[in-house]
Amino acid sequence: MRNNRLDLLNPYIGKWKTEGLTKSGEVITGTDTYEWIEGSFFLTHKVDVTFNKKKMQSLEITHYDDMEDVFRSQSFDNEGNISISTLKIYDDIILIFADTERFKGNFKTDTIEGLWEQFDGKNWVEWMDIKLTRI
Repeated sequence: MRNNRLDLLNPYIGKWKTEGLTKSGEVITGTDTYEWIEGSFFLTHKVDVTFNKKKMQSLEITHYDDMEDVFRSQSFDNEGNISISTLKIYDDIILIFADTERFKGNFKTDTIEGLWEQFDGKNWVEWMDIKLTRI
């Protein structure tokens, strides 16, 4: 049976223009695309961006973890990396936690904006500002 909490992901469905800037001045441009897999139990998130003049692509699958009351995602990128993260959504606030990265952002009707941080071994440091605009 499908959990109604999955409906919190509906506003993300569609294609988004992605723009960002790292704290070291690297520009990020491209697209993010969110789509339900038939049945709406799993959300796909495709990232296709240029980051530091390098093509970065990934496929992420998100599902709802009933036992922990959070969303879980697993991402696979074009360099062979796999990352697992936890997502929480409170009203218009989006929180994403992974081992060495975390995100705090706000969702508006046609934009998602926020700050990614990376763990440097001792502290969380600001990494990049990101903005997605619905196409």
